[in-house]
Amino acid sequence: NEKRVWKGNGILPMEKTLDLKVIFCMLRAKWVWIVLTTIVSALCAFCISTFLLTEQFVSTSQVYISNSQNVQSGKTSTSDLTAAKSMADTYCIILESPRATDLLKHKLSENEQFTSSAIQSYSMHISVEDESEVLIIKITSPDPNIAALICNTMVEVASDLISEIFEGGCSNPLGEAVANYRPTSPNTRTNMLVGALLGACLVSALIVLLSLMDNHVKDEADFVS
Repeated sequence: NEKRVWKGNGILPMEKTLDLKVIFCMLRAKWVWIVLTTIVSALCAFCISTFLLTEQFVSTSQVYISNSQNVQSGKTSTSDLTAAKSMADTYCIILESPRATDLLKHKLSENEQFTSSAIQSYSMHISVEDESEVLIIKITSPDPNIAALICNTMVEVASDLISEIFEGGCSNPLGEAVANYRPTSPNTRTNMLVGALLGACLVSALIVLLSLMDNHVKDEADFVS
């Protein structure tokens, strides 16, 4: 019996082998499709980022917390700072609790600049800065001015809630939140890059898969003894 070998990219007809050289040959033969798909994917990502995704703006504020009223007179002791650091995570949990959220919404509803849709469309994240006694309040909203107003209102809520729950506890803002008119998302350039890479990877994988599944004989020259 004659042993026939499939010459098409060096693949055996019944048991196909695959290596980098074979893959390169497959992709090189279809490079036009890869380039076109990459361009189309990048354009799709651009359109989605520009026309479908809503821009988001972030406003931040820092709050210094302490378990001693003496912080206002500059007489904070080392034990006060240690206690404040150990309670920082607890403060974060409290300020993200339903009680704090309800208090924030109540204060916002009293402000004529806020509408019900504006109140519902924001998101809030509170964290501790480098294991210190400083909390970072971050508000994300489609409106930069609303984000700043909510952030400053949350600083007031933090002050009221901390002093109410913790005896002797207090918080002091380290600056007023200002509107940031540069959107943090969507990142159109990054989205286009990701879209292009995904498109190129998907079409390349499809080309390799279809090539492996293709067992058709093109002509007699594809066989050698």
